[in-house]
Amino acid sequence: MRFNIIKPLLGALTALVALFSLLSCTAQYALNPKLEVKLRENPFRDKLVSSGKSDELFLILAFSGGGTRAASLSYGVLEALDRVEIPAPKGIRSANDNTIRHTLVDEVDLISGVSGGSFTAAYYGLHGRDAFRDYREKVLLQNLQGGLLWGLITPVNWFRLWSPRFGRSDMAQEFYDYMIFHGATLGDLASGKGPAVVILATDAIDGIVFPFMPSQFALICSDFEKFPLSRAVAASAAFPGPLTPIILKNYAGQCDHKVPAWITEAFEKPDPTSRVYYNAVMTKTYLDPETKPYIHLIDGGVSDNLGIRGIMDTITAQGGMQDALKQGELAKTRRVAFIIVDAQTQERPRWRLYDEIPGLGAMLGASSTIMINKYNFETIDLLRRYAGEWTDLDEAAGREPIEIYIIHVAFASLPDKAEREYFQEIPTALTLPAEQVDKLREVAGRILYAQEPFKKLVRDLGGKMPETGPPK
Repeated sequence: MRFNIIKPLLGALTALVALFSLLSCTAQYALNPKLEVKLRENPFRDKLVSSGKSDELFLILAFSGGGTRAASLSYGVLEALDRVEIPAPKGIRSANDNTIRHTLVDEVDLISGVSGGSFTAAYYGLHGRDAFRDYREKVLLQNLQGGLLWGLITPVNWFRLWSPRFGRSDMAQEFYDYMIFHGATLGDLASGKGPAVVILATDAIDGIVFPFMPSQFALICSDFEKFPLSRAVAASAAFPGPLTPIILKNYAGQCDHKVPAWITEAFEKPDPTSRVYYNAVMTKTYLDPETKPYIHLIDGGVSDNLGIRGIMDTITAQGGMQDALKQGELAKTRRVAFIIVDAQTQERPRWRLYDEIPGLGAMLGASSTIMINKYNFETIDLLRRYAGEWTDLDEAAGREPIEIYIIHVAFASLPDKAEREYFQEIPTALTLPAEQVDKLREVAGRILYAQEPFKKLVRDLGGKMPETGPPK
């Protein structure tokens, strides 16, 4: 009798195991599509030369990593920029019409997003001003971390995650797509309501920045416009350890793509001490699919937590700021502003107060924080030195230099020690309480408005500084 009961149970269990084994064997990440048609030369061109923006200003925002802390701080800066009114360009008003409300957020040309900052960058790139209606509720206040953890404990995903071709970041991509991006692609981002946006990840093999932009996809003959936006964000936020790399297939050589001129020129005059030559060597690795058949992408913060090194390298490779602007059909530009939104923390571990040897986890956490903080400082310092070099190049050529504004939004600039420590100790998590989210949004404006280079930018544009006030 007992055997008659157990036998069907064993049969059902065997069938269930077979089903889950099949799921494990067939689980596969979404492969990036091969480029089958001629790539649009620059899908972002219309955004960069829009008549709705001033020809004289090129405004770049860089959103750092740091989970929802970074996403909230970045969003707060967008809100703060929208409270700074400046004269509207002639392209959208008549000579006697001064009634159009035009703000600095309308002047944003390019946003780079890393890790947590990539959520805000991508969402704003898709929706533009519409993001001010719902981003707080739809993204910042969502329990994204809880959703990912729930996915990990869902039995079906246990077997999918056993597959060597489906990882935790692939599961995260599916979740982000369902919750936030709803099937949007990089092509949708390029034609979205907001400015041009570049999501940044890190090539885990070579440790270099991998930008999700058309020119990078052209190198590997992959279709930029069909690539899921949620997958780009998942790669940018794939923190090593808790999350797995996002994998791309390299189709280099299977499309009509020429090696970029700056790479050819760098190899004609090799200089191992030059950053341009170094970047040419690293970039050329994508052109050899035999040695690099797949690209493994992890958190963008590993290679550039501030999201501006790639921009600096591009400008330098093109001969300096003035030449880079001309090549981008932006020759009328007289001012370039970098607003760097840096959600850097300053961890104060408890073990610093004791004479006990800290554990491995504590030391790894401390080492990571130290390296990122030091790297952030070096990146800002490098930008300042580059700005000086670009100015020197213009003056040497007898040209009027471009006015460059470097605006660094960071908790370290808060004068009150207790407040500074409060924000620096907010954890790097994908879920924060509503109170902390709103405090981050509010402090973003206060920090931005207190920066002297920002005040100068507003004065030079003929604008006016607003009352700080809380975000709407």
